[in-house]
Amino acid sequence: MTPSTLLETRRASTRDIPVDQRLRFWEQYNASALVGLKCSAYAHAGLEASLANLQLGAMGLALVRGNEHVVERDSAMIRDVPKESVFVSLVHQSRSFFYQGADCMPLAPGELVIYRTDKPYLFGFCGPMRQVIFDLPQELFAHRYLKRLDAPLKVGAETRLQRLLIRTLSERTQGFFGRPAREDAVSFEGDALELLGSIIVGPGPARSMRTLGASHLLAAKRLIAEQLEDPGLNCERVAATLGISPRHLSRLFAQAGGSPSRYIGDKRLERAHNLLRSPLARGLDISEVAYRHGFSSQAHFARCFKARYGCTPSEARHERATD
Repeated sequence: MTPSTLLETRRASTRDIPVDQRLRFWEQYNASALVGLKCSAYAHAGLEASLANLQLGAMGLALVRGNEHVVERDSAMIRDVPKESVFVSLVHQSRSFFYQGADCMPLAPGELVIYRTDKPYLFGFCGPMRQVIFDLPQELFAHRYLKRLDAPLKVGAETRLQRLLIRTLSERTQGFFGRPAREDAVSFEGDALELLGSIIVGPGPARSMRTLGASHLLAAKRLIAEQLEDPGLNCERVAATLGISPRHLSRLFAQAGGSPSRYIGDKRLERAHNLLRSPLARGLDISEVAYRHGFSSQAHFARCFKARYGCTPSEARHERATD
């Protein structure tokens, strides 16, 4: 098998920089790698921050980690270091606040703020933070989502579907950042753009059924992964959470060559197989493994397991012990 080629990731950290030089270093690096801004740090230890950047097709991706600090992009910086992008920012862990124009927005972890980089703004983080920034050219944002973005837009997680879509986007991005294989880049960028559209615009005339369906399928798989151990998980529950009919959900899975029930069953078997092949399975009854992975019957679990892997659960565990 040919090894995967990873995309080049630009990285920088203040860790090895003298404390009194960190702010200047951080501002200079951000101006070259992401966006020109001024930074202020209020922690006793000074600014502790790191930045990782990826460039996909049209979309840039940045992962920022740090302690409490404030960044500002003022009119002078916009003139000296111009950039015409729309940033979609998702902040984890820390409460934060965003100010642009007449809008001052408090942000809870897991909420999105969407803003233009050619207008002055201030972004503050109240504690240890992790921020993902989707860097979109303004033309791309206007074409896919909103024709005009005259003021910053905050997207909360008021509904269950919004929370699920944001979690799906976050998990998909975290997984790709962990291993940005070149052959996966096109697929990831497409998934991210579709999810962003469903989160920002939502269902309606502005979203085609095809693109909305792609987001629903990704969100359905995320929901299934979260609830896989529940024996009551089924197509109807997943569809109800997404706000679509079970028939429509089945069509989405059929377009990908499967069905919701088949996908749920396969994922349950994969997790059970991984457990049986690990040292954690020592001392576990097969019935406990079955029930832990959503199977209501040990006999049904054993039949499905053998049909999938060609051996019984007990044999799979014995093979691991022998290895």
